Amino acid sequence: MSHGIRPDFMVQEAGRGLLHSIETLILLVSYPSDGIELSTSRKRKPGKVKRETGRARRSFFFLIPIVLAIAVLGYIVTQPAASVGVGSIAPEFQLPVVGPDGLTGETVKLSSFRGRVVLLEFMESWCEYCRAVAPAVESIRWDYEPRGVAFISVAGTDRGASAESTAAFIKEYQTQWTYGLDSNKSVFPQYHIEATPTFFILDQNGVIVSKYQGVATTEVLTSALDAALAG
Repeated sequence: MSHGIRPDFMVQEAGRGLLHSIETLILLVSYPSDGIELSTSRKRKPGKVKRETGRARRSFFFLIPIVLAIAVLGYIVTQPAASVGVGSIAPEFQLPVVGPDGLTGETVKLSSFRGRVVLLEFMESWCEYCRAVAPAVESIRWDYEPRGVAFISVAGTDRGASAESTAAFIKEYQTQWTYGLDSNKSVFPQYHIEATPTFFILDQNGVIVSKYQGVATTEVLTSALDAALAG
């Protein structure tokens, strides 16, 4: 696994804590204080009890819309994020480009490739499996780029990965496609990346038509590209 605790998991845990607090609040307001006597030697007068009961009930009904609003919010934050998978539009991103000499000063924007089939890879410079598939992906690029396929890698910055280590990766494997650096670690969670490498094949409309996690063979990737090109 290339990442630790996922952001959506942390949000769900926070939501569960919120719901627990709501349950506690409901229990508290459901039992007005006049229903509990701490000492029989200090009994309250009937009129005072009646007034206090009325105040407790008014407080209870006043809290109902607040409790309901918090409950709705708690429900929303505990729901899992929408899945990014086959059939969905690939989320937009714009990232700084890394080349063999480091950051180039340019950016890569996914939507600028609309009208073309895209092979989108998520990788880390320290990932052994990413290193293992790099020569095969470069070979695929050599054959499919002339057919209009765009090749993009989103380079992660987990476990000390950086623009410098990504540049060293590009130089070592002499890969010729575009690398965008996920410097603020926003795109990996956006795509729910759990392991690297992960490959997405996008059609000309930016729709994800194939997804592969882990090492994908040349045959698997070329077959997916052929299907996307055929429409």
